[in-house]
Amino acid sequence: MLTASSRAVRYLPNVGQSGKNVSISLNKRIAGCVHGQHTSAAGMSTLASASVHAHAGTTSCSPKADTNGTTLKILHTRKTIHKNIHTRGLSTNITTGSIASSNNATTTKRSLSTQSSMSTDPHDRLIVIGSGVAGCSSALIAAERYKIPVTLLCAGSAPTDNNSYWAQGGIIYRNYDPKANDSAASLVADVQRAGAGLCEDGAVWKLALDGPDRVRQLLLDDKEEGGNGNYANVPFDRNEDGSLSCCLEASHASPRIIHFADHTGKVITEHITAAALNHPLITVVTDTIVTDLITTEADESSDDKRVCLGTHVFNKKTGERESLLSSRGTVLASGGLAGIYEHSTNPAGFNALGSSAALASRAGALISDLEYVQFHPTALQIPNESCFLLTEALRGEGALLRDRNGRAFAKDFHPDGELAPRDIVARGVFNENQKVDDSIGNNVFLDISHRDSAWLKGRFPSIDAHLMKRGMDITKDHLPITPAAHYTCGGVTTDLEGCTNIVGLFSAGEAARTGLHGGNRLASTSLLEGLVFGGAIGDYVGSKEQGGLVHEMLKERLHSTSSQTVVKEMMEETTRTVNTAADNEENSSRQGATELLKRLKRVMWDHVGVVRTPIGLTHATMKLSEIREEADDLYAKNVCTETIGIRDAAFAGEEVAKAALANRVSAGAHCIVLESPEASSLEAEAATEASKSWEDVGAEEAAEIGGSSRLR
Repeated sequence: MLTASSRAVRYLPNVGQSGKNVSISLNKRIAGCVHGQHTSAAGMSTLASASVHAHAGTTSCSPKADTNGTTLKILHTRKTIHKNIHTRGLSTNITTGSIASSNNATTTKRSLSTQSSMSTDPHDRLIVIGSGVAGCSSALIAAERYKIPVTLLCAGSAPTDNNSYWAQGGIIYRNYDPKANDSAASLVADVQRAGAGLCEDGAVWKLALDGPDRVRQLLLDDKEEGGNGNYANVPFDRNEDGSLSCCLEASHASPRIIHFADHTGKVITEHITAAALNHPLITVVTDTIVTDLITTEADESSDDKRVCLGTHVFNKKTGERESLLSSRGTVLASGGLAGIYEHSTNPAGFNALGSSAALASRAGALISDLEYVQFHPTALQIPNESCFLLTEALRGEGALLRDRNGRAFAKDFHPDGELAPRDIVARGVFNENQKVDDSIGNNVFLDISHRDSAWLKGRFPSIDAHLMKRGMDITKDHLPITPAAHYTCGGVTTDLEGCTNIVGLFSAGEAARTGLHGGNRLASTSLLEGLVFGGAIGDYVGSKEQGGLVHEMLKERLHSTSSQTVVKEMMEETTRTVNTAADNEENSSRQGATELLKRLKRVMWDHVGVVRTPIGLTHATMKLSEIREEADDLYAKNVCTETIGIRDAAFAGEEVAKAALANRVSAGAHCIVLESPEASSLEAEAATEASKSWEDVGAEEAAEIGGSSRLR
């Protein structure tokens, strides 16, 4: 049997170049935890060199001492960069498709493709796609620690337009109160239990060991406490004694979640994007959608691998396309794909339509574990409204699941009841809702009315406000709920430093598959994952030994005759203004893309949802293949936000359905109900019939043909 230490070195084949050194370092730290030697992650090479005490006093959540009193130190870079960006000749660090520079009263604009900062090489920059926690962490570490220029691309009109913003519950830290009995090993056990035994141990240990220091480095960067002030200093909730307030969430053995009321993601995102905007080496470019990655083909006759040289981008405001090149690499951190479902906790818009998986797939990058789409068990369900997330923290604070008769039923499906892993609770809620007819309405409700009213309103102000606008009261009412697509546990396959099988292409956050989550994500790991693995990419790119080799390879490819010819042709094609279609044709494309996305979401929910069947998945793959072909046609006719979105969503949806169909073993978030032998023998026939007749049959008949699991 493999020990925890030996399992940690399992790296994915042909992914990354530096697994050996990282594994050796990680093994030593894991061994210390396994054998009772509580070591701080502060000694790791991935953080800065100067160490200071994080806080002066010992409190319940103070990082000064662990459960055995071992002193923990944090590391910060001491080098200070002037934060007044006007003195550096930059009018602003946020742009909408071009870089604005000023010299006294003269203002000029230059193309993104020729942007440079403190470098004679116009392509000497790291391109980061996505402005959430993972993207900002990569950008800040690369820029602040290694003085690497960064171009941070975001599809929204503001850098806070990302899915990190909507995280409610909190972020995992470490509870240093001895009574909490918290440790890295305890967190590892919780993550692995939630992940249904499918987690990669190395990724789990990396999160547990590096996590507290990354939180202190990137989110608790208080100059008065010894920080350098160039990262974020988030005002998390604190106890009366000044210590960080740690709460409990489902499947956690200890209260280790730090938070800011019930909108932790919002406050973290506001502070970390502000840090990126204020950094002189980071240029944030809004309203810019990446349509494809620029890669060179691998040479099968030699050891040359496929290389990523940059991105093709689309400006939402002008309709222009451009090619951005990079000799430092490209980071995919643009989130997951839960938004491609009819019922999702993700907000409407371009985010969460699977752009990362689609971009990677089209470029030839490995993607894996996409069948493990997590469904959050408690989304507020109001007719004719989008689902609204009711955070895990509600159940952590004592909320109960009740049926329409008021009976608490959670213990029926798991001994831990409401605090069981999310996948188990989601299926419990789903099954309970199936017990009543649609005409009756909901059969599952969330109830926390037994808690103090004033405390509830103070602890969950955002949820309280949302409910009050709809005539509901968190302190009195039973809240109607349903499971809804929430998080992508799989994604772009990476090693522990964010490297993919394509040289120069990295991925972090929900976009990536490190193996951390296995089959199901533990509550409140997502924001910490973004910090840890996003920061690891910044360190990798900035390292002389590893990032330096990638830098030299990308520079060589960019200057090679063959690559220059390919890139020139790409740039000539993509820099043209593409909105040349007549207004009626353009409107038709937008409307067609919108309708096609609705069809896709319906197929995903009906057949690739909470509970799946081989017949339903077979039908889904056929329908999604057709949708992808239609989406490609729409994109070819007219490139706009809508056609880009449906193109990515169709690629991602088809990959999810294929992965789910190929995996006949239920585990974690992937629940597949195998039919009887008789039904299995008719699978192909039924799927073919469904494909032919789907458009013409009613909903009830379609459900029988395709194995539908409609929301009730």
